[in-house]
Amino acid sequence: MNKKKTVFWISMTMAVVVLAGCSKTSGGEGEKAGAGVSAISTQPVTLTAAIDGINVDDRLRELIIQQLQQKHPNITLQIFSPVKGTTLNELIVAGETPDIIFTFNGNLLSYRDRDLLYDMSPMLKTHNVDLNKFDAGIIRDIRIASAKDEIYALPFSLNFHALYYNKDLFDKFGVPYPQDGMNWDQTLDLAKRVTRNEGGTQYRGLDTGNGVLWIAQPLSAAAVDPLTEKASVNTEDWKKVFNLVKSIYSIPGNDRKADAFLKDKTLAMQLQLNMLISLEKATSEGLNWDIAQYPSYPERPNTYGNASVQALAVTKSSKYKEQAMQVISMVTSDEFQLASSKKGWMPAVKNPDIQKAFGTDVPYLNGKKLASIFKSKPVPYPVSSQYRAKAESILQNQFTQFLNNASDVNTALAKAEEEINKMIAENGK
Repeated sequence: MNKKKTVFWISMTMAVVVLAGCSKTSGGEGEKAGAGVSAISTQPVTLTAAIDGINVDDRLRELIIQQLQQKHPNITLQIFSPVKGTTLNELIVAGETPDIIFTFNGNLLSYRDRDLLYDMSPMLKTHNVDLNKFDAGIIRDIRIASAKDEIYALPFSLNFHALYYNKDLFDKFGVPYPQDGMNWDQTLDLAKRVTRNEGGTQYRGLDTGNGVLWIAQPLSAAAVDPLTEKASVNTEDWKKVFNLVKSIYSIPGNDRKADAFLKDKTLAMQLQLNMLISLEKATSEGLNWDIAQYPSYPERPNTYGNASVQALAVTKSSKYKEQAMQVISMVTSDEFQLASSKKGWMPAVKNPDIQKAFGTDVPYLNGKKLASIFKSKPVPYPVSSQYRAKAESILQNQFTQFLNNASDVNTALAKAEEEINKMIAENGK
């Protein structure tokens, strides 16, 4: 495989010269946990890292370049981009399992089952990492793969749900902007007021992103119960979700359309995960947007769906666990978290000053109501069934039947329940 095109070298120009040829030749683990950071070898060492399931943009990579050279100039880090030939799975098959994985908490359980993960708990003391600097909910979500309270990864950023809106469309129709703290009924009412056809152009009020699946998450509604491996969709919560999403897409003229928010600028409100990076180009092309708190259910105020915790894990096979932990400790430090927060990476730490700095070094985010993002908390990340993806596909298909009036909500959910259980039985065989 041609790694030259897919490797991001974490090193400054001078370091490349100094460390040339200093591959994994010295500085192995060798020290006892608790000996202190100063006892870790400072001999030159090259570590490798894979990206799996998340995006690590150039701004974050450049920041790691700068701070790694300042803090640990003996460490060179190669980050393999997740493209053909250098995905995590391909690196493992090639016998090149990386020292570090950039990933999200939803992947950790599969890594544990593949014997990739290493319990970092002993090294937390060695590297003076205080878990109390993270929100308790984030650590809870990181421990999703832990059988005995192990720490298999440390969080460095978060994903989030938010409501993005086109200010020009609200101004055009004389309708007040979305406000923080809205419930679903208020959001639906606002969508109706800005869905209209003017001058032959159809303007849409609201897009839900990933439809019923995201709207169900704040209620902790799952398609399959992971404890029983049985369908769990024929419930009052799923009925509420089906009816809500249908009411949104039954607004005359509010049919789903790709590119309506970012490109066509004909969508007033977009419910989505973190799309701030995508908004840079759209802003330069004239999109006048802002952001508001994600809508809530009355029984679950200030709560949005599953928030992927972006995390760094030391692999079990690494010969340089202490040095890998030095990298991870640096990326999760307050100093780095402040710098990355300023560049638009949502911080993993709960320090309010670091949260207030979010996006302040990104010109196109200046003046945006980014504080709205922090007013909601994610629902606890679920332990999912192995049949989740297939079950959700069945559920989506039945929702489409319901949306198109081919069935009522009770029939759609009953059929989904039957099909999911049949699928599980067949896969079980």
